[in-house]
Amino acid sequence: MTAAPARTDAISTSLRLAKSLDLAKRGQLKAAQSVFGLGSQLPADPVELHALAALVTKEGDYTRALQLWRLLLTRVPSHSEARRMMDAIELWQMRPAWYGVIPWVAGAVGALIVTLIFGALLSGPEPSRKPEVTAPAVVAPTVAPTVPPAMPTEPAHSPGVKFPSPKSKKTNR
Repeated sequence: MTAAPARTDAISTSLRLAKSLDLAKRGQLKAAQSVFGLGSQLPADPVELHALAALVTKEGDYTRALQLWRLLLTRVPSHSEARRMMDAIELWQMRPAWYGVIPWVAGAVGALIVTLIFGALLSGPEPSRKPEVTAPAVVAPTVAPTVPPAMPTEPAHSPGVKFPSPKSKKTNR
């Protein structure tokens, strides 16, 4: 009994996909692509072409990836992933040249903000300092001779009540 050709193709496609996936996981993208053919020998199977286009996109060769996605879309016109990837790559290629700097600037600003926040948190509040008390300079007082006030003999102004003095008191005996 011989295996049906469609089943044999499906098994070989599955094996190539598994081998390619293993190589891609190890970071060997060129080797993973070579599983599906090199140069002008593009896979006839749409599943393999899809895998190859995804590998080329992951590698960053967007010009070649766009060609592969377009080829896949011509072979399978209803392939939504091919349409989505073509749109994304075309949008990426239309971006201004300075656009690639944005992630670096955002990262630098973010790092600066995090550094400032952690710096503020780690330094904590300033410990309260007691004001330094300095002793006042000791100045020897200048002593002026003091004269005690003179005791008045009579008040300058006496109140309206007068008390009799004991000498002027008459006794009635």
